Amino acid sequence: MTMSDEERERHLASARHVGAAFAQHAQSSEELRVVAPEAWDAVVDSAFFSTLVPQRFGGQELDFDVIPHMVREMAKGDVSSAWVAAFLNHHNWQFALFDLDTQAELWAGRNYALGPATLAPTGRATKADGGWRVSGHWKWGSGVMHSDWTLLTALSDDASPDLLLVLMPLDEVEVVDVWHTAGMRGTGSNDMVVTDAFVPGRRVLTHRQISKREAPGQLANPNPLYRLDMLNLLSIDATATAVGAGERTVELFGELLEERTLMFGGKQRDSSAAQIRLARVSSIMRSARLMFDALVEDLCAPLHGGEFPSPETRVRMRMDCAHVIALVKEVVAHAADGAGASSQFLDSPLQRFRRDVSVLSGHILFDYDRAAELHGQMMLGIKPPAGTLV
Repeated sequence: MTMSDEERERHLASARHVGAAFAQHAQSSEELRVVAPEAWDAVVDSAFFSTLVPQRFGGQELDFDVIPHMVREMAKGDVSSAWVAAFLNHHNWQFALFDLDTQAELWAGRNYALGPATLAPTGRATKADGGWRVSGHWKWGSGVMHSDWTLLTALSDDASPDLLLVLMPLDEVEVVDVWHTAGMRGTGSNDMVVTDAFVPGRRVLTHRQISKREAPGQLANPNPLYRLDMLNLLSIDATATAVGAGERTVELFGELLEERTLMFGGKQRDSSAAQIRLARVSSIMRSARLMFDALVEDLCAPLHGGEFPSPETRVRMRMDCAHVIALVKEVVAHAADGAGASSQFLDSPLQRFRRDVSVLSGHILFDYDRAAELHGQMMLGIKPPAGTLV
């Protein structure tokens, strides 16, 4: 069912309220290296984490169309906090891919669950009676400091090329405090270590099952929401945080030009160089936003009777996500360079947006060269190397 304009605006207004709380406590989140308690309370109270949980378990089961735009609005307040909110919310979508008994376990106490997830298969899994024995060391656990579960990607010892998605309670995982970074400090993306833990078979999926839309939860729920492409859904959610940062940067830069007095007299707003710079970042940001909106529309086409994207389209969408990030990096850099030395104080959101976008652009999903290589291969009909996630 298509969401009404009134319902959509209600969800976006809620996200703006959360974004305002994120902005108010952004510096505290950075200093704490985790989303500040007041900011965390705001997103929890908004019911955002239940938006992708199936209705049968008390969730809202919203069409995905609105979710990236909610994330975008939150990120205007603070990128780190929005990144955590986006990923933990997205992982509830992944939880819905497991069988119904596992879903019931996850959502037994409330209509959402919280857990980070990893993409790199830096762990090993060995077949055991009734399940798997898992060991490994995983990095980039965004949201782990707020979580009760975790999703870990592992390779199996049976020489299968497929990747395993392993669901574990967080109390069986050692969290290692390593998150000392130049940006995205509030995400608390610490390492996770598992040593020879037993995981029941029902808590393990393969990426092949998910990509073929044959995971137990996908078969149990007729809503095409849960058969959207997992990597593109994740990529677009993550891209939304950068888009929000870029849009807010343009707004802040315009406000600064109105207020700032130059050393030798006069307002910066009257400087032709400043006028040109503002127009330039605004135009670049509009380009990024248009591409972002198209990405959301392409991904969500199956929710409105359209076809699921082909492998070629999925790869092109990942390329487009990387390109949007590159455009936003350009925006925040140009704005910060034109904002003067006062914008470099730690309480200035301009410098924080620049650092955060710089760090998040290093995520494997936004590797521009790799995304472009893969897209170019697909355009030329060259089969990607074995094991490539397409």
